[in-house]
Amino acid sequence: MNKIDHKEVPGCFLHCINADCPMAEHCLRQIAMQALPKDAIGVSIVNPQRITPSENCEFYRTDEPQVYARGFVKMKQEMLPRQYNEFMYRLIGKFGRTGYFERRRGERLCSPKEIAEVEATLKDLGLEHLEFDAYEKHYNWYD
Repeated sequence: MNKIDHKEVPGCFLHCINADCPMAEHCLRQIAMQALPKDAIGVSIVNPQRITPSENCEFYRTDEPQVYARGFVKMKQEMLPRQYNEFMYRLIGKFGRTGYFERRRGERLCSPKEIAEVEATLKDLGLEHLEFDAYEKHYNWYD
């Protein structure tokens, strides 16, 4: 039985054809391959010559759902104007202006990597007690 619906898999996601790998049971790349519908015409795969079936596979992607964050409007309300300006300008430098505001409003989720960047910025400003508006668990297809 498949753990995922192949419709969840991003279009550019690399699948793995090595079902004999010891990590295959918990690797999103192999799980996506197993969930591939028969009517699919083509799919992107990891170059089989680059795959080393082992616990240290460089292409392994865990099937464990990761924590994503949605929005940081509450953070803004807890900051002084000068703190918020510094916070905003630093993160605009990382995410771009549109990306920053989409993440702040919660229209775009913050990935685990992006959560770490926001938290590092908060720590630099002495505001590590602040939290995102909401948290969700999803498969990590990208980081």
